[in-house]
Amino acid sequence: MVKSIFQSIKLFFYPEREFYGLFFDLLGIKPNNPDLYELAFIHKSATIQKKGFGLNNERLEYLGDAILGAIIADILYKYFPNKDEGFLTQIRSKIVSRESLNKLAVKIELDKQVVSNVNLNNNKHIYGDAFEAFIGAIYLDQGYDNTRRFIEDKIFRTHIDLEEVVTVETNFKSKLIEWAQKNKKDVYFDTHEGGVDHALRLPLFTSEVEVEEVKMGTGMGTSKKEAQQKAAQEALTRIGETELAS
Repeated sequence: MVKSIFQSIKLFFYPEREFYGLFFDLLGIKPNNPDLYELAFIHKSATIQKKGFGLNNERLEYLGDAILGAIIADILYKYFPNKDEGFLTQIRSKIVSRESLNKLAVKIELDKQVVSNVNLNNNKHIYGDAFEAFIGAIYLDQGYDNTRRFIEDKIFRTHIDLEEVVTVETNFKSKLIEWAQKNKKDVYFDTHEGGVDHALRLPLFTSEVEVEEVKMGTGMGTSKKEAQQKAAQEALTRIGETELAS
């Protein structure tokens, strides 16, 4: 079904700009600005020059990242009414992680729509980037409600196994240590107790992680393990952003 969606969206690239795609039929809407959807698939390596400006999907990716995070947070908040902020943050992070979005983009065959001048086999993060840009395009063209409906009905319920996401633990500290060993980097966790979580009546721990004596992440939790996991997660995010930018 999703394959048909993107086959139909391909019609946007033709001069007639027809929009009889299943995507819009299912939602009961038609595109107001087909150019947005075309732009969502153009990687910066294939930037189009128009009137002195470079056009690619980076701005849409930035917007889509924020919109996707907000919608997933909204869905999880209502789905788990008794879970705390830490749990909700962890589950959202798993769902919108670069690895998860890359797999999702390939699963719905969005990878086949990407226009790029780099080796996609070595830059698969581009697929997840395009997915975020696509969400940004839907938001600008159709608004928040229709974007949320698309994500919840056609993505979340169809392609995300929430039970699996919850049960599969992500050990960020182990991943960070593994990365450090592979790249011959020194990693140090400074963890100490300080403060109290008054709601849970438990002590609070703060952990800071350094890579090569450079502070890369900070985390707080009601146990040393939780604090270190959050610090390692932040460090991995920063490392990932640095490596992608290099």
